[in-house]
Amino acid sequence: MSKLLKQYEELKKKDPEKIYIFKVGIFYNILNEDARLVSKEIGLKLTDLSPEIIKCGFPVATLEKYTNLLTEHNIKFEVVSSQTPSYQNASYEQIVKKILNIDLDNTTCKEAFDILYMIQQNLKNIQ
Repeated sequence: MSKLLKQYEELKKKDPEKIYIFKVGIFYNILNEDARLVSKEIGLKLTDLSPEIIKCGFPVATLEKYTNLLTEHNIKFEVVSSQTPSYQNASYEQIVKKILNIDLDNTTCKEAFDILYMIQQNLKNIQ
């Protein structure tokens, strides 16, 4: 989450009026002040992850529902894609290279699961 928090803070410096929605695996997360505003306006539950990180979120499948609600409440937002590497149409050699380049010190359990799942799907496609 520290990597995501850093990205959030950089984006807020560029446009502090915009709410940033981050795709993390099968969920979209909204952080800190953005989370407080969205929780107040559309009722998403807040969760304290640490003393410096508060979040709220929703499943990927409900993106349209929540973006419509944000639009109805005149909330300016941007959906930020996950930074998880893509393995589509990759060869064995490309997959191994990407695995070797994964920053394990800054990868969450969820990101690791997503990476493994994508690798498994791509290996099935290569066979």
